[in-house]
Amino acid sequence: MLVGLALIMATSPAAAQRGRRARRAAAGASSPVPTIGPLIGYDFDADHLFLGGVATIPVAPRLALAPSIELYPGVTGTPYRLNIDVNFHPATSFGLFYFGGGLAILHSSGNNDTGLNVFGGWEGRRAYPMRPFAEAKLVFASSTSFNILGGLRFPI
Repeated sequence: MLVGLALIMATSPAAAQRGRRARRAAAGASSPVPTIGPLIGYDFDADHLFLGGVATIPVAPRLALAPSIELYPGVTGTPYRLNIDVNFHPATSFGLFYFGGGLAILHSSGNNDTGLNVFGGWEGRRAYPMRPFAEAKLVFASSTSFNILGGLRFPI
């Protein structure tokens, strides 16, 4: 009887760990990797298209630092915006949705304006090498702007 009890106790933690790993993998929280990729978007306040790039640097299983740059080609004064954001993937079935916020530094015609971003988005299945994403962003600075953007993220 003691041998049977010892076997049950020895196998239970392993089964529990496998179950926990499976739930984490299903939620997209297993071993996040750094990514980099292009983005394209539209700024409704500036009424202009922008191009740029984004990187994600995981700092925790569901949290990533996401610096990006957005360039406004064809606009006088060569405006651009640097963003230093934090993405959070809540525990959902596949980890597809994220939200976050951060710092926005806008530059145009030699002038800088600092503000804040808040955003929400969708990221394609995190298990595949190429991750498409779509995002809606509000930028609060000297003027408020609404942006929609999308792109691809590739693991590095």
